[in-house]
Amino acid sequence: MEVAQTLVRAVMRAFYTTQEILVVEALVTHSALRDDELAYLMKMNLKDLHRLCAALRDARFLVVHTRPEMQEGKTRPINRTYYFIDYRQTVDAIKWRVYKTDKDMQGSVQPADESKEYSCPRCRAQWTQLEVLDSVSAAGFTCQRCGTVLERSQEKEAPGHQQLSRMNNQFKFMTDMLQEVDKVVVPECTFDKAIATARPIVREATHEVLASIPVDTGLNKPSAVKGLANVGPKTMQVTISDDGELERLEERRRKERLLKENALPAWITESSVPTTSLPSSSATATITQTQSFEMPDAPSRADEDAGMLPAKRVKLETTADVKGEPMSFKMEEEDEDELEFEDVV
Repeated sequence: MEVAQTLVRAVMRAFYTTQEILVVEALVTHSALRDDELAYLMKMNLKDLHRLCAALRDARFLVVHTRPEMQEGKTRPINRTYYFIDYRQTVDAIKWRVYKTDKDMQGSVQPADESKEYSCPRCRAQWTQLEVLDSVSAAGFTCQRCGTVLERSQEKEAPGHQQLSRMNNQFKFMTDMLQEVDKVVVPECTFDKAIATARPIVREATHEVLASIPVDTGLNKPSAVKGLANVGPKTMQVTISDDGELERLEERRRKERLLKENALPAWITESSVPTTSLPSSSATATITQTQSFEMPDAPSRADEDAGMLPAKRVKLETTADVKGEPMSFKMEEEDEDELEFEDVV
């Protein structure tokens, strides 16, 4: 881990600005920092800090992690942004950039048959070996412009080789440390490990903030349990049937459904007169009950003076069959004139 940290610090100091160097130094020292804590250390506002860290994130020098947290006195959690360094990812990014730069430099080098090895001491013209093959004299190759014998520069290197050599000298510290990193195993760095080993920041009394507690949203739970196999269907059943039979069955179900929907309600099909069922017998019998009571008529003026109230006697006959046929009612009125009264002396 120390070799990887040294490599990251050296690369940042060689190719990046002062603010970017300070951001990486703070993350190497504190392992993981929240955006407001890093802004407090950098003396920057959050907007400028996010823009600065976005460039480092694209270069794979830091990782951005967001999690919901609940602050004291608030009812809803808010998302907070954290920064930390994944050293495996950063080392791989450095290797790729060194390899890509080396390939780009090698691509600009001219082939041996195109390098201008011959130069004219008089007109300072340079020629390749193919260009001077047709102008030969007893003294050697001659210049096609002035006819002077050309000189061959044995020790002179092409400009592409000079650039490649300069690049190798400048990148030597990185290539040496990359070889040392390859000899050790860089441990995996996740957010949980980084936040567990994070070094707290001591704030001044005027810059204190409310403490926040992380909220478990259940997003980190595994979607499947390891070790379960053959969770698919055990058997498969294939049913082959005639289309005509299915259509007839569907038509029958449709008709039954229509009959149920269009059926008359119970208050229409059934009688509202209550019925009673009596014990059945072999012979048909009829039960008749007769009750009589008096119903007073409206009194006249003369009757009121005499203190007499006329009345009507009504007979109520109830007839019902033993078999449970409905009961019939019969009412008879008896006139008062038909009643005989006996004089009492």
